[in-house]
Amino acid sequence: MHLIILQADAAEGAGGFFNSSTWKFLTMITQVMIVALWLALVFWTYKDAKRRITDPVLIGVSVATSFFFPFVGTIFYTILRPPEYLEDVLERDLEIRAREQELVGGGQRCPACRAAVRDDYIVCPKCRRKLKSSCRKCSRPLDPSWRVCPYCEADVKAPVVQEDELFA
Repeated sequence: MHLIILQADAAEGAGGFFNSSTWKFLTMITQVMIVALWLALVFWTYKDAKRRITDPVLIGVSVATSFFFPFVGTIFYTILRPPEYLEDVLERDLEIRAREQELVGGGQRCPACRAAVRDDYIVCPKCRRKLKSSCRKCSRPLDPSWRVCPYCEADVKAPVVQEDELFA
């Protein structure tokens, strides 16, 4: 009988704790923290979607899913989101375009220092290496393989090969 009285007192004590102001305060703080976490995840979903997605409708759907389905919506967004930021995609596209332009021939280089030079340069402006000879008559730049100037029809002398050009 003494055991039954102790069990009844323990049950009343536990019931008293769950009816106390301490338990109500802890419950309220927990609920506030859960709501704050939920809203923070909705905000994070919005900020992350803006950095990864260009379509405003998809951004809105992502945020609405995160808002109306707490925690689960953010998990789905995290799984389905694009893997790269928009800045990274744009930077990669610019690099690819620059490399393609370089391969097509848009970027001629000095054979000595690899500086960018234009077709009409006679001398490299960086290292002063002679790139082409100039016509004696019209002073236009000539390709070393030409025998006649295409601008004024003057005969081109055979170019004098310099020592440093032999080993280039």
